[in-house]
Amino acid sequence: MAEGMRRGRRRRIEPARIQYGAWDDPGVSLFATVPQEPVGDMLGLFKPLPREGRDRALEMDASPLVLAPTSATSRLYREVKYQVQQIADDRNKNYHPIQERERQSALIAGMLAKRNNREFAEAMRSRQLQINSQRVRDLQIEIERAKTTLSVVSKRNENMRNKGKERVEERREALEDREQVRKEKLAEQQALRDKTLAYSQQLVAQIRKLQAERAEKQMADLEEGRLKRYNDEQAHANDLKEGIESKFRKRTELKKMLDDFSALQRSLREANPVPPDKLNVILMEAVGPVTKSFMRKAIQQKLDILERRRLISDGLSVKLAEIRGKKEAHDNMLADILVCERQAREKQKARQEVLDRHNQKLQVAKDLIEQHEEKEFFREKNELLFSKIPTDATSFMQRQYQQTLAKEAARREINQKGTAGSAAEIANNARLRALAIEEDRMLKQAILDMEADTERRIDEERMRLLRAQPREIIDEVRPCKLTSFERMTFNLPSCAKDEDTHTH
Repeated sequence: MAEGMRRGRRRRIEPARIQYGAWDDPGVSLFATVPQEPVGDMLGLFKPLPREGRDRALEMDASPLVLAPTSATSRLYREVKYQVQQIADDRNKNYHPIQERERQSALIAGMLAKRNNREFAEAMRSRQLQINSQRVRDLQIEIERAKTTLSVVSKRNENMRNKGKERVEERREALEDREQVRKEKLAEQQALRDKTLAYSQQLVAQIRKLQAERAEKQMADLEEGRLKRYNDEQAHANDLKEGIESKFRKRTELKKMLDDFSALQRSLREANPVPPDKLNVILMEAVGPVTKSFMRKAIQQKLDILERRRLISDGLSVKLAEIRGKKEAHDNMLADILVCERQAREKQKARQEVLDRHNQKLQVAKDLIEQHEEKEFFREKNELLFSKIPTDATSFMQRQYQQTLAKEAARREINQKGTAGSAAEIANNARLRALAIEEDRMLKQAILDMEADTERRIDEERMRLLRAQPREIIDEVRPCKLTSFERMTFNLPSCAKDEDTHTH
């Protein structure tokens, strides 16, 4: 049942196609007979033509049974054809969809085929012009040169950008390396300063320790000297005390002896009286040796004390001079160390400056060499490009003119060899010359027309080639290689050496 409904719907949607005859293609029989009409009384549907001011005898399509050979012959034919086309269009609306798609596909295929044929013919004509025309070849060479120049310039710019990027990257890496080296040098310098500071502090600590030890030793020596002096003074005092006590004892003994002697003398004097002078002499002789010995001993003790003091003073002076010498030597050593460090830093700085200047000179020399190589490359490229441009020694007109001159020379030679006395031959020759001149004129005119048409097609081909190029290629083309019309069309600057003969 469902299949029957689908079939009924198809029958309602897709009506049966009407079988038309010759009217399927109105161009086959434009004015068909009544049995061939697609609809009843088709001729009655035509609009009546005006009857006033018409000369039926002069109209080629006066009879509806005459087929017009062209669409531009008569207004009557055009009007009838237009009405028939309208009726055919109305009739075509009742086509079956499949038939309509087939018809449209065939129509589109035909149009595409015509278009492809037209494009193929146009491409062949363009290719023929490109092969035969020197101007088109020159323009193609100029376009190729412009493309090559643009590619070279773009490549150079890209290389320059890449080199710039590489230089920036190298500069960044160099800066990073230099920063790393600077940090390492700073770290080394800081470590050296720390080491120097630690060494200086250690040296200062050692110096202070030595100074403290020396001060302690000096204080100990001074204390020892003081104690020694004190002991010496004590010993001297004891010696003095002992001397005084000895002197006192001696004096006491001497006094006792004197008293005993006095008593003895007194007793003797009392017993034997002696003169006083002789008594004094005896007394002095008895006391004199004791007094000299005492005085000599005292003087020797003083000399010993002075010698001991001198020795102590000399020892202290020698030790003080030794301490001062060691201090001066240490100070000189520190000064020499500082001078050597400063000289090493100055030498390192000068060496680094010389190395930087050398690297800068190398970079400048490298840049100059690259610029020179780039200039040489473009110069050789231009010389190679100009050396490869073909030249044509003669043109078609020159060859035609030479052939014409050769023909005229041959014709004059033949005429000169003929019989000069024959008037008929003279007239015939004059007529032949006139015909030849006319033929040459017509040939030249045909050649000129052909060359003009060729030049026109060459100009069109050149314009087509130029319009097919992007704007940057056209801007790169040298203005002297273009015509004034082409320069004006593409808004290009004029050429100072404009000797173009192909102007519009």
